[in-house]
Amino acid sequence: METTLATSAATDDPASSASAFDWSAQLHDVVLDRSSGIPLHVQLRSSLRRLIELAPDHANKLTPENEMVEILSIAPGTIRKALDGLVSEGLIERRRALGTVIKRQAGASWLKTLAVIMPNFPSHTVSAHLSALNRQMGILGGKMTIIPLGRGDDWTSCQDRLDFSPSEGGVVLFNNLANSTTIGLHNALQQQGYRSVHLGRPPEGCQCNYVSGSAEAFVRKGLDYLMGMGHRRIAFVAGEPEENADAQERVRWFERVAQELDLTPDVIHCGTRLWETSSESAGANAIDIIWGRSLDQRPSAIFAISDASAMGIHYGLFRRSIRIPDDISLLSWDGTELTRMVYPNLTSLATPLDEYAAAVIALLSDKRARNKQILVGPQFHESDSIRRLY
Repeated sequence: METTLATSAATDDPASSASAFDWSAQLHDVVLDRSSGIPLHVQLRSSLRRLIELAPDHANKLTPENEMVEILSIAPGTIRKALDGLVSEGLIERRRALGTVIKRQAGASWLKTLAVIMPNFPSHTVSAHLSALNRQMGILGGKMTIIPLGRGDDWTSCQDRLDFSPSEGGVVLFNNLANSTTIGLHNALQQQGYRSVHLGRPPEGCQCNYVSGSAEAFVRKGLDYLMGMGHRRIAFVAGEPEENADAQERVRWFERVAQELDLTPDVIHCGTRLWETSSESAGANAIDIIWGRSLDQRPSAIFAISDASAMGIHYGLFRRSIRIPDDISLLSWDGTELTRMVYPNLTSLATPLDEYAAAVIALLSDKRARNKQILVGPQFHESDSIRRLY
């Protein structure tokens, strides 16, 4: 349900604005950098958008345009161009008698379209997340569109495929794009007024809201279970791209928690690179590394960084006639359908996909959210791939 709040024209009764949000005071804090290379109307549009989103719902007095000119010391045309941009975003509406009207929408009712920007290569994990997001959009009566990006693509490659205004929908970015591409996309989307959420941990320096699995919770649950089954020699196979922030976080937490539990933090780096090496082949190659060790240095259990990596590990063990779980145990991370497509089915730490997708929608609907994170804990799916040692 959409609600609108009238903002003042220059002739409004000043007594009625005594308890209103003080827009003029807020505008005095706006800083416009004439040397940045970014047009002033774009900077002002971003600042006004931020003020509108942060203002309390009862705020009903926007400083008239002539006062903005005086406060900000910029040309009337710049003010009008910034406001025109906010009109196109659906944030404000101009009315002859009332002046400017702020348009507010409750909850996720505004979300008619969800665009998903994702790397253009196959992934069961991505497919599972897409299905969950599509279910959420179905509940809202909206639609989801997919914008695949190839290697080297950037904002210019996808902006024409956003066929809706910022007031009609939001954008989700998947991991496994280059760090510079991810940061550039979020910056460009925010500058255009689109709300965006990153799926997975964003790269360092990326200013965005994001939903991610809690790597700490996943690692602790996994190691607690393996140790409860008697395993002390546990290898963590990092068969995901090394530049991926999610992969880095998973490795960091494995090393940290393993040390806390007096385990050797045995991490096998497979050298996986974005767009170059598949997680499946990396997982298979990790078995060659492990079986190149002496018998007393081999792990009794492998903790895979992802389901895709676990599939490669499974294949690498099979081609050496190594039995799961008789000869070695295998724990997977993600819990997609892949874990149920092999024999034996894999015990896994599963991401609750519908909870994850609902958190994405909640962040997109929270206008005041800035650099906010929502961490989702694991669900444990027990199967037949882990042997009890004692």
